[in-house]
Amino acid sequence: MLYFLDNLSVNFLNTLKRFPMVSLSAYLMTLILLIFSITGHGLMEKYPNYDLANKIAFLMTLAMPLFFVLKLSSKKQFMTLIGMALLVGYYFLFIPDNLENANSAFFQRHFLWIVALMIFSIVAPFLFRPTNNEDFWEWTQQIVFALLATLLFSIVLFLGLEGARYALEKLFNITALPRFKHRVEEIFMLTIFGLFSINYFLSQVPKNPLLITSRPYSKIENIFTKYILTPLVIIYFLILFAYTFKIIYLNQFPTGVLAWLVLIFSGLGIVTFLFWTPLWGEKIKKYKKLIWIAILLQTFVLAISIYMRIEQYGLTENRYFIALAGVWLFVTSLYFIVLKNASYKWIFITIPLLIVVSLSGPFSARELSKASQVEKLQTLLGTSMPLSEESNSTVKYQISSKIEYLFRKHGIDSLMPVIPEIVANYKPKNNKQNDCEAISYDGSFPYYATKKLGFNFIDKWQWEQNLRYEAKNIPIYIHSIYPNNTTTLNIKGYDWLQSFSFYNPAEEVNIRGPLYCPPMAEEIPDDFNNTTPFTLKTDNDYIHIEKEKKSIAKIKIDTFISTVKEKWEEQYKNNDKTLTPFQEAGLKPKDLTLEYEDSEIKVKFFFQSLEFSQKKHKLIQYNGRVLIHEK
Repeated sequence: MLYFLDNLSVNFLNTLKRFPMVSLSAYLMTLILLIFSITGHGLMEKYPNYDLANKIAFLMTLAMPLFFVLKLSSKKQFMTLIGMALLVGYYFLFIPDNLENANSAFFQRHFLWIVALMIFSIVAPFLFRPTNNEDFWEWTQQIVFALLATLLFSIVLFLGLEGARYALEKLFNITALPRFKHRVEEIFMLTIFGLFSINYFLSQVPKNPLLITSRPYSKIENIFTKYILTPLVIIYFLILFAYTFKIIYLNQFPTGVLAWLVLIFSGLGIVTFLFWTPLWGEKIKKYKKLIWIAILLQTFVLAISIYMRIEQYGLTENRYFIALAGVWLFVTSLYFIVLKNASYKWIFITIPLLIVVSLSGPFSARELSKASQVEKLQTLLGTSMPLSEESNSTVKYQISSKIEYLFRKHGIDSLMPVIPEIVANYKPKNNKQNDCEAISYDGSFPYYATKKLGFNFIDKWQWEQNLRYEAKNIPIYIHSIYPNNTTTLNIKGYDWLQSFSFYNPAEEVNIRGPLYCPPMAEEIPDDFNNTTPFTLKTDNDYIHIEKEKKSIAKIKIDTFISTVKEKWEEQYKNNDKTLTPFQEAGLKPKDLTLEYEDSEIKVKFFFQSLEFSQKKHKLIQYNGRVLIHEK
């Protein structure tokens, strides 16, 4: 035990000595978050320095990868000063005054800064130093495996401590103090991931990256590379190649999901290429460029797919990153195909550089997407005015979507060039849960803006339903109409009352109209027996009644259902009414009543509602109640 503690303390001190600023950043972040957790965020928010401490803890999440990169790049002390200057600049230029109210776009950009630094850390020791691909890949593997091992050990340690806490609580009734009872998991997580994880990972980083040399793969690494990664890449490529052929042969436009599949294939292909590094022999060396050729071919499909989306709907941040990834894949593929001695280093240099370009400056994702969406919105409004509820649903959806996107991503000021009067007259109001005008957590401005333009805000789900409606794929909904909303159920001659229902998801059209509350059903005497010994099984054509797993009756209902539909269609034909989704279409109770009697049982079914698809005339659902008398 003493030997273990001695080794642990030596490793701790060596890590602290080698990466002092990374460790100190982790300790500072963990200390602040632990104070918040133990004290309670609600209480801490009352202290005047809470916002400052919160922003410092947040800044430390960027400080750790930044100081890690700087230390790997150079051992000179002035690199620490550069890092501190960069952090101060980031604090005052990018972190908002109130971090709690920052939008999702800010946190996304912050996360991308961290990702860029972590990728760049792989190439940092070799930035200005020559190295071959084999040695560089060996270093990359050690960093990646150290990160994966750290994550695995941290999860195991957390689960182990949680299990021990649970055992103490259940076996010995030992619990945390009431004040910390609901924060134990959070304290465990902060301590493990903030202290153990960071320092364990740093302790696993090789001390002399330049002296690392490549080694032969183990049996497991050989199997993983040859028989797992490689077949997966081949399967993905064949699927995408077949889909590309389908697009060309049938003259179909590619779907939006194609872009993501190409990116997944490309990423998997690059990883496979890197893992093959120690395995390239003289006999198979000629196949090295096949993966890059496959990736290059798919970049053309990716370009067509993303171009169509941007041309039709404008540029968004997600489409910007997909397009940027496509450009990177195209250039990188050419680089590895054309140059015989292409260096792996450029993979890990160019990706962080592109992320930096995408996060700042006039060509950033934020600026270009805002300009594109503003232009698209101006064009839509210029060609669609005046607008009303009768306007095309696709146009209304596109206008709603662009207003909501600009408001959520770039704030209300981004809409000033397009709808200045609406922006100027808007007065924000409290966003309450029961406020039907509120659009998610972003407030009610998108609803307010579209209302001023002449129509109600329409989201993607509503638009898709309208498309189905315009295609006349409308479900027919029939319900029972009761005079004066209620009537008394005649139960004379029956012993039991039971509900029944049927639902066929295969025929569901998935269109919802306005919420409809049907009239109250029949009143049932309080002393009537509602507990029945029967089991009802329903389908499209029959209702089966069983008792103690024995069939009592098999009642055919398809003829009855057809009669109900004919009565409904006749009623609407006579009234010359236009078919609309979920109209208040009803029939009298007698038209929805089915009676059946044989030597063993007498039943009366009261159907309360039925729904079937208009095109196929197939049942979607029905429900009601049945009176039963067993002879």
